[in-house]
Amino acid sequence: MTERRGYHQFCGVSRALDIVGERWTLLLVRDLLLGGRRFSDLLAALPGLTPNLLSRRLKEMQEHGLVGQRRLPPRTRPRCTN
Repeated sequence: MTERRGYHQFCGVSRALDIVGERWTLLLVRDLLLGGRRFSDLLAALPGLTPNLLSRRLKEMQEHGLVGQRRLPPRTRPRCTN
C-alpha cells in the first residue's frame, strides 16, 4: 500500500484537509450531515464506493472524532391498507 499524501503542515486547515481531503470522505460527511445513515444507505448513495473502503473511511473518521456510531431503530415495513 502506498504512503498517504498529505500537507504535513501544523496549520489547522491543512491538518483538517489531511483528514477530510481523502477520496470519498467529504461525500460521506455530506451524506452524514443529513442525519443517521445505515452502512447500506451510504453504499447506495455513493456508487463506486466499495464496502471495504467505506468501512476504512468510517473507521478513520471515527478515530479522528468526526463521526460517532450509534444504533438506529429497526426499519419499519410499509403497511398495506386494503
